[in-house]
Amino acid sequence: MDEGVIDRVRAVITRVSPSQAAFSELVGISPDKLSKSLTAVRRFTSLELALIADAGDVSVDWLLTGRVREPVAAAAAEPPPGDAVRALLDRYAAAYDTLRRLGRRERPPALAVPPALTALPPLPPGLQGRELAGPAVAAVRATGAGGVGCLDTGELADAIERAYAVDVAFGPLPGGADAVAWHAGPGRLLLCGSTSQWSRQRFALAHALGHLLAGDAEQPLVDHRVAPGRQRAAVEARADGFASAFLMPYDEIHAHLDGGPVTGESFAALVSGLRVSPGAMAARLRALGLLDAAAADDLGRWTAARCHATPRRRAALVSRLAAARTPRLPARLVADLFAAYADGAATLVPLAGLLGIEVDELFAALVAEPDGGPPPGHHACGEEPAFLP
Repeated sequence: MDEGVIDRVRAVITRVSPSQAAFSELVGISPDKLSKSLTAVRRFTSLELALIADAGDVSVDWLLTGRVREPVAAAAAEPPPGDAVRALLDRYAAAYDTLRRLGRRERPPALAVPPALTALPPLPPGLQGRELAGPAVAAVRATGAGGVGCLDTGELADAIERAYAVDVAFGPLPGGADAVAWHAGPGRLLLCGSTSQWSRQRFALAHALGHLLAGDAEQPLVDHRVAPGRQRAAVEARADGFASAFLMPYDEIHAHLDGGPVTGESFAALVSGLRVSPGAMAARLRALGLLDAAAADDLGRWTAARCHATPRRRAALVSRLAAARTPRLPARLVADLFAAYADGAATLVPLAGLLGIEVDELFAALVAEPDGGPPPGHHACGEEPAFLP
């Protein structure tokens, strides 16, 4: 391990913890492993670096390189999709066009214009977003989900797909984009970037859904480095307000608090239970009048590791870190294309194109025998053929 990495990890330990042993307990890395990594006997794993970065409120990139990215100017307009984003979206457009031509995917019903967007006088953007969130929470719960906060991000994506006929996928996005929203003719599309910052991915998903429901995404809308509370564009402030109220519904917060005040322990339980960042939760509690400015500022500086200090919460945190880096296919779209192939209505070309793999590779994955035996149509010497083309 590069000495610079070790030095930066030591700097994090010194800043956030009274001792190496206490830091080990905080981030869930055994004292022996931490000691060996700090003396270059073993390397930090990528998951350990993610945990350390979260505890120190720094990026993994800074731990590895010492570089700090320049912040994106708050007033800058969202850049139009570049060539790489267009190429990605073209794969989805081709899939939608195939299903449309086969009569297997009609344009989804138009979303009703929310009253929050037509109120006179116009509501402030943040309030518009919060008003949009109420029906969205109800729509997710109507799919059978007990709530929003109780769903892991993958489960939340499943519920959004069912509630709004949206195709949701997670994976690397060009240029490090957080999310892409697009109402693409016969399809509605939400793409979220894979990242070790699991709470950021969850917020980006909700933020992009807010764009979709507000009608912002008739053309592809790319979110780069979503910065809640620091965006001046009205559509971004509206999407932020939506994401906050959608991910942290008041009734779910109230149920967690069970009528009690916000304490350090109840705050940590809220962060873990509703699967958001400490900063986002503190801002939401402040907006609801459950915290004063000083308390919100103090609790907003807590790290995710501090809010997940119990063994059960720490296990949940590790699971969420791993899940946020795992790709997710758009289940509805893949199922529709595969059904068209299975029914003989289409070849494997559209599905392979969507997945970005070669047709032969996809065919081999679908027909190869699990034990590596011969492909269909082949038979051993001396046997009667079971199938002839």
